[in-house]
Amino acid sequence: MYTRINLPRTQKVVNLIVDQPFTCPLDFATIKTGRAYLAQLEEQLVSFFDASYAVSSLLDYRTYYVDCMMRELYKQFGLNAVSDLALLAVGGYGRSELFLKSDIDILVASKDALSDEAQEKVSQFISYLWDLKLDIGSSVRTIAETLENVNADLTICTNLLETRFICGNQNTYNLLLTTIHNDSTWNTKRFFHAKVAEELERHHAYKDTAYSLEPDLKQNPGGIRDIHVMQWIANFHFQAKTPEDMLSLEFLSPEEYEELIESRDVLYQVRYALHVCNRKEDNRLTLDYQPSVATRLGYHGDNNICVENMMRDLYRTLRRIRELNSMALQLEVLRITGHLGDEETQFLSNDFLRRGPLIDVTSEEVFENDKSKMLEIFLLMSKHPEVVGLHVNCLRLLRRTRRSLSNYLVEIPECRAIFKSILENPNAACVALPLMHEHRILSAYMPSWEKIEGLSQFDMFHTFTVDEHTVRVIKNIELISRSTESVHTLFRHVYNQISNPEILIVAALMHDIAKGQGGHHAQLGAGEALYFCQLHKYTLYQTRLVSWLVLNHLLMSATAQRRDINDPQVVNEFSKQVQDEEHLNLLYCLSVADISATNDHEWNSWKDQVFKQLYFATRQALRHGLEMPHDIKLHAHENQELALSYMHDLNEQDVRTYWSYFKPNYFIYYTPFELAWHTRNILTYQQQKPLILFAQHPETGTEMLIYTKEHHRHFNFGYLAYIMAKKRLNIQSSQFIRNKINHSLWTIKFQSQKGTCIDNDRLHSIRLALLQSINEKPSIESLDLQDKKPKIFKLPTVVTYLEDRQKESTNLEISTLDQPGLLAKIGITFSNYGIFVRSARITTTGERADDFFSISDKQGRPLSERSKDRLAKALYQVLGAERKDKPLL
Repeated sequence: MYTRINLPRTQKVVNLIVDQPFTCPLDFATIKTGRAYLAQLEEQLVSFFDASYAVSSLLDYRTYYVDCMMRELYKQFGLNAVSDLALLAVGGYGRSELFLKSDIDILVASKDALSDEAQEKVSQFISYLWDLKLDIGSSVRTIAETLENVNADLTICTNLLETRFICGNQNTYNLLLTTIHNDSTWNTKRFFHAKVAEELERHHAYKDTAYSLEPDLKQNPGGIRDIHVMQWIANFHFQAKTPEDMLSLEFLSPEEYEELIESRDVLYQVRYALHVCNRKEDNRLTLDYQPSVATRLGYHGDNNICVENMMRDLYRTLRRIRELNSMALQLEVLRITGHLGDEETQFLSNDFLRRGPLIDVTSEEVFENDKSKMLEIFLLMSKHPEVVGLHVNCLRLLRRTRRSLSNYLVEIPECRAIFKSILENPNAACVALPLMHEHRILSAYMPSWEKIEGLSQFDMFHTFTVDEHTVRVIKNIELISRSTESVHTLFRHVYNQISNPEILIVAALMHDIAKGQGGHHAQLGAGEALYFCQLHKYTLYQTRLVSWLVLNHLLMSATAQRRDINDPQVVNEFSKQVQDEEHLNLLYCLSVADISATNDHEWNSWKDQVFKQLYFATRQALRHGLEMPHDIKLHAHENQELALSYMHDLNEQDVRTYWSYFKPNYFIYYTPFELAWHTRNILTYQQQKPLILFAQHPETGTEMLIYTKEHHRHFNFGYLAYIMAKKRLNIQSSQFIRNKINHSLWTIKFQSQKGTCIDNDRLHSIRLALLQSINEKPSIESLDLQDKKPKIFKLPTVVTYLEDRQKESTNLEISTLDQPGLLAKIGITFSNYGIFVRSARITTTGERADDFFSISDKQGRPLSERSKDRLAKALYQVLGAERKDKPLL
């Protein structure tokens, strides 16, 4: 059923220019009076918006009074004395589409080259507009120059489709239009293909989706620009300047016309509200402005509910415009050329045929007569990869039938069988399933999908809505399995070992299906996955496997990024949960595809490395049994022997004597190559001051080795984190070991704030800073790190003590909002309470920090309950948060 999108903000449609004339004097004698005129005009428009006047009336109002200003200044600077000069509005100003903070594009056109005196007057006129703080886009050209620019530049050609005469010589304006119409080198086909290519490039720049969490209301797929493209092409060939003209030419049906006008009005209201809130020409509806925009539009409820309702209305609007744009462009090219690209026709079944790259129906009743055909069309697309879209005839019928449904398609047994076949076809992941989402067939199929459609994610690192993210996870499984990038090498290898890849697709489809329901979405989703698989007749083993994957889809990510995976105990616990290699392989692939679909930067070389380490350690444990104490000693011995093979030039007895000072865990935490790097440099170092070395790992960052023979009171994790914070560096992980002769060894992996390795000059300055301040006690007050970015989200700080079954240390996890110097504040607090950090794993996603520490007291023992409580209170205080710590896990 088609439902209208009605924003809570009611609109009064009146002629504001007549009903509420602007009373500010049209005085531009000075810059001060001119700016006062514009400032009062802006505040008048804001008050009109808050008084619920229609946005269309506000656009007319600003356009009218900007026209008045332009005419007054044109006369004031003596331009009316230049006989063949014309002042024209172009672009959005030419369309009379001036939002509160829209820029103002003008063209000063002349028949012939201007005299020096006239040029000076025009220059002064434009300079004065800039002095008024207007966002002006100006051009000064003769008719011949304008024609030359039109022929060379698609944007200029497009802008001049929407020129509007303001003042000056009307004959010059008419001659300009006639010259461009008669002499332009742009023909209809060239213009059409150029605008379509431009639109495709723009869509691709915005990730080809309307479901971005921070959509650009103008440029996003389905945004205002998509409406413009429809009109520009219709205008160029058919002189159809408005949606009403497109309706009369049958590019839009009456129902589609009403839908376009309604959708345009929603976008206009949201864009105007955004300009009212941010007071700048920025059309990106960012997370920090969404609450205030939603409130301005009349949405109620707490911030998340308020925003969620607004965004769902907006996403429905963007999707509808994108569909209308697709249909209108196909109809326009059919009218212009008589066909859509390569019109080779091939029957795919009795009901469907291929027209070039698009699929069409053979009968207008195909969907009405058999609802399962609404899914069969996408199964056929999966079987014919050369088909990449829906023909306009087909899309119109599909939309009509979808809106007439009274029940979900999943209730029809034939539909369930076809949907299962789609999921089993590997080609469906990249074309058929995304199109089913784009055209709301997934929502028509199952109610659980409809619940997550357009659902925002308030977790600071996702780029897309829940449904769009899910579709991208599914696409990633197929795309990454064929990727040649080095960070996807293990994925390709593991994916090829999976016996039932379709199980991975089903798990991806269901992994976030319960978001927005309250409670733990993985637990709730596991139950929904169980029901889905039973309904679609998967085997009992497959059903349990999918349900397990949905329940545990965050397990590998949390373990790899927030636990010490060098610790055999951590690997053992993870291995017990994974059970076998089939579960491990599926979980690894699902985790990588999931992380890669959150945003463009989330999956990187560092994550690839830690996931690889956990994967191989777990596989080893599953194949050879979980590591016991005697296995740890054997593992340590094997690593020592391999490390020795890299140090033939050193005395073996010296090496073994040095190694005897360390416990076996040291030889497991580090690779044989790293052990050799440590040993060679430490044995040959003769000075008493700390040894500080760096190793560059281009894919993951920089590693620092610090070895101290003497005890320095303040030289600890807090001191190191303090110096790194002062140097604007991001620590990723840290490992600390004190050997039997009280020598200390640290290894710290870190990156620049841009996520890159550190250049040698900066490394030298880091070494100097560490050595020069070695006896100084760091303080939080001296950090002086200002957080210039506004905090969009609220996240309670949570301090959690995790159980260490070996009772050798205390494991601590801190979850909080990221902030400058966060790790330094935590580290200095540890130091103040006599806490030693044995290892640290730092994870930052978006604005959220999840940091894991293995800590002990001064004697190397786990913390007492009293010490835990005192430390937790201190951490909450230094992080500026109320106590929200979790019980022991």
